[in-house]
Amino acid sequence: MIRTKSIIVTLIGALLVASLAWLLYSSIEFYEETENSQWSIDAIRNPYLAAQKFLVASGMEIVETDSLIKLETLEGVSTLLITEASQVSQPRQLDSVLSWLTKGGSLIVTANDFSTDEDLLLAEFGIDVDFPKSDDSESDEDSPSISESLRQYNEKIEQGMTPAEIAQSGLKEVSLTEIDFGDDIGKLEIHFNPNRILTHAYVEGTNDNPRHKPFSWSSSEYGVHMIQFDVGEGLLSIISDPSIWQSRNIDSYDHAYLLWVLSSSKSKFALLRSIRRDSLWSLVSSNAYEFLIALACFTIFCLWYSGQRFGRIVPLENQKNRALSEHFSATAGYLWHRNAIDTLLKPMRQEIFRRAHTAIPAFARADRNTRLDLIARHCKLDQQTVSRILQSDKLNESTFVSTVKLLKQIEQSL
Repeated sequence: MIRTKSIIVTLIGALLVASLAWLLYSSIEFYEETENSQWSIDAIRNPYLAAQKFLVASGMEIVETDSLIKLETLEGVSTLLITEASQVSQPRQLDSVLSWLTKGGSLIVTANDFSTDEDLLLAEFGIDVDFPKSDDSESDEDSPSISESLRQYNEKIEQGMTPAEIAQSGLKEVSLTEIDFGDDIGKLEIHFNPNRILTHAYVEGTNDNPRHKPFSWSSSEYGVHMIQFDVGEGLLSIISDPSIWQSRNIDSYDHAYLLWVLSSSKSKFALLRSIRRDSLWSLVSSNAYEFLIALACFTIFCLWYSGQRFGRIVPLENQKNRALSEHFSATAGYLWHRNAIDTLLKPMRQEIFRRAHTAIPAFARADRNTRLDLIARHCKLDQQTVSRILQSDKLNESTFVSTVKLLKQIEQSL
């Protein structure tokens, strides 16, 4: 009987625990949340990081550099992407690229913001960059007022539209460029920047027999955005906008697929782009902070050493009254610390010249050099010594004291 009761109590306790566990589980709300984190340092420095990861996932080997000079040889490279045509800046580089292209390479080049005669690669194939007038932007007169925009927004909310749907409906239809690769691949839709297009004499019909004749070009309503040439056994593709393969845009439309189609998966894929480097301060602060500490200590030492101080440091005496001689001594010390030697000696020198006018008859009519000679003969001193003590301001402590003594001696002699 006791055993039966214990079993019943155990079952009731287990049932209560299971009920509490079920109530707790049913009260928990499970949901998934996606957090939009900031870009990594590598992604900020390299705008083509997503494209590189996409190509690596496609089985290609990526070689990254910022100059053709650093890319020692193009042998073994099947696809070369040049983000700015101006990176081919020397005729020797142009010959090297064309020779590699003729042997079967696939070259993808982005036109610069402004085409110039220095763009050797574009000039070789007769490509120019133009900027059409875009009528996408509305004038201020056509734009609705703030009150009208709020009224339209409220009407769409009342119709049952969500804020995301309202924002999507307000976007204008983008201008897409269709690139036809035949039946095997089909047509790809690419969103090129409409404010920059490519021009070529053969495409515009102004030259039927150019030096390099394109076999394909793709346009939007604004103009041509991609032109392709057969160069020997290789393929040259020139595009107007490199941002389609940057990390922000490569997942849009068929951008990533176009990069895969234009590249050759035979071997390496070389990417030439302007590499963003850390500033000198960032490099020093992260790798040589000991140097910064030593530089700060050296600067403090130089400031201390260059500080002007004369004589020993006298402790400050708290006296209510000071003698007149102490004020004279403090004033003289202040002037001495600031190299105002002429201010200290000027009264004595003026007194000597005043007495010389009275004591020496020919002194008033003589010139300056003759006056110094008259003073020297009258006081029986050397003329150079007299000239130095009456004119020189470059004195140290010892020569200053001797100069004052000689000036007092001359003053007494006159």
